[in-house]
Amino acid sequence: MQMEPEIRDRGEFEPLDSCDERILAVINELHHRDDPIPNDLNERVEFVLELEAALDAKVASVFRPKEMTLVRGDADLAVSQGDPTSITFDCEAVTVMVTPRPAASRELRLDGWIGPEGTYGVELRSPQGTRHVSSDESGRFVLEGLPNNEIFQLVIRPSEALQREGLPAVVVTPAVRL
Repeated sequence: MQMEPEIRDRGEFEPLDSCDERILAVINELHHRDDPIPNDLNERVEFVLELEAALDAKVASVFRPKEMTLVRGDADLAVSQGDPTSITFDCEAVTVMVTPRPAASRELRLDGWIGPEGTYGVELRSPQGTRHVSSDESGRFVLEGLPNNEIFQLVIRPSEALQREGLPAVVVTPAVRL
């Protein structure tokens, strides 16, 4: 597509001048102040790339409900706005909800639930290493002694019985910070 000469003379096609450079400098300063690049960005990227290279898996996304939802309580299902500290990961066949709770000085306990119900192998990957647990028949699992403010990623492996029912062999969550 060729531009008409009168369009080519508009300011958007002119070289940058000192006013443009000042505007770009202000925008750059705002980005550095209000949305800085995380100090551990390289570590995060390497962590995710390593996992993707090692596994051929379904990747779950973080689910953020916008309206009232049913959540599991200690006794019964209760209607609430959801626990603000809970994180829900969702893919087409599996949903994982985790709630980090303070356990000891600088440590967290991660309570988790996986649906549909059944037994799952749960692997927590972090820069500190890998931890393995299994869920019970209801899909509930607990990981204790986790460092606070650490990046983690879950690798979920449904039992063979669940895989025969159509669940993928591996589900991976995005890396998030506790």
